[in-house]
Formats: sequence, C-alpha cells, structure tokens
Amino acid sequence: MRHLLLTSVAAAAVLFGSQSLAQEEAPLVESPAPAGGDVQGSIERALARLADEPSLRELERAALRLADADAEGANGWMGTANWSAVLPVVKLVAEHDLERDESLDRYQDEPDRWGADTDRDLGFQVSAQWNLPELVFNPDEVRIYGALANRATRREALLTTLVGYYFERRRLQLAELLQPAPDLVAALERRMRIDELTAVIDALTGGLLTRTLGKNRESGHEVPWE
Repeated sequence: MRHLLLTSVAAAAVLFGSQSLAQEEAPLVESPAPAGGDVQGSIERALARLADEPSLRELERAALRLADADAEGANGWMGTANWSAVLPVVKLVAEHDLERDESLDRYQDEPDRWGADTDRDLGFQVSAQWNLPELVFNPDEVRIYGALANRATRREALLTTLVGYYFERRRLQLAELLQPAPDLVAALERRMRIDELTAVIDALTGGLLTRTLGKNRESGHEVPWE
C-alpha cells in the first residue's frame, strides 16, 4: 500500500513538471494589431486621390493676379519713380514760316512790272530740362509707398481668406473619403458645403479650381466628388 502511494506521488510530480516545462517552452503569441492601426496610410491614400487638384500655392498666385495684388507687379514702381527724376523732360519744337512779297513797279517809258517773292523757313528746336530737386526727394515716392502699403494689406487679407476656405474644403474632402456621413442629411450638408467652398475659391482665383477639375475629368482622372 505504501509503495503504491509513493508511486502515485512520483507520477504526479513528473506530470506537473512536464506541464511546467511545456508552459515555459511554449512560444509567445503576439496579439493582433488593433483595428484602425493604418490611420496614416489611409490619410496618405486619401490625399493621393486629391493630388490632381491645384495646390494652395497655385491658387494663391491665381488669386493675387486676379486681384492685381501680386508682389511682382509692384516691384518696378519705385524704380520708375527714381528714373523719372533722372531723365530729363525733352521738348521738340518745329517752326514753319512762309512769307510772300508782291510788288508792282511802274515805269514812264516802259510797261509796268509786277513781281512776287516767296520766302519759306523751316526750323527745329530741341531742349532738355532736369528737375534737380527731385533727385534728392521725389514726391511720387510718398504716393508709391502709400499704394504699396494698401496693396500689402489687400494681399494679406486675400491670402488669409483663401487659406481658410482651402483648408476647410480639404478637411471636408478627407472626412468624406475616410469617414462618410452616417445619414443622408449629413451627407447632403457636407456635399453642399464642399460645392459652396469650391464656388468661393473659383470666384477668388478666376475659376482655376473648376477648370482643373474639368481637365481631369476629360483626361480620365478620378474626380472624387462626381
């Protein structure tokens, strides 16, 4: 009886040791990645679908040209004012003088003689005049500085407005691609707002956005909103 009990205890010890060893040698299984782990990849793919649209920089240049507020257009103003003081005022005067003299000579023993003389004079006069005080201070510079300040103010206001509309539209576009609206009403409101922002940006840029989308459509490129 005692021998049987010792045998049972030994068998239990061997079995417990085998299970512990198996647990120690068993490989660790990694837990699966949580859902939504590829958020960055989804955003990049959504942005790639919008890559055919004009960039913000292209829209800014078009808006500044349309509003005549681009910096390039005002670069030559000050130089023009400076050269206007250096260059002289040139005057060209042409004179044309025509004189006609008639005479009648009477003679006692000869017939009377009538004569006519024509005198034609043509002259030119060229003069150059410099305004030396304007070389030191040109009053036009004051007006130009004021115009440049107004131009910079309009430029800043225009770009601020355009940037706000651009990123609001881009945010709604990404939301539509990554997480569609849950119901019809929300989808309609989002789509209407995107179309509204498209129209506003077109008004600021001379229709650049719509023209680009039309070219993409004609060339077979994807337009996500159609």
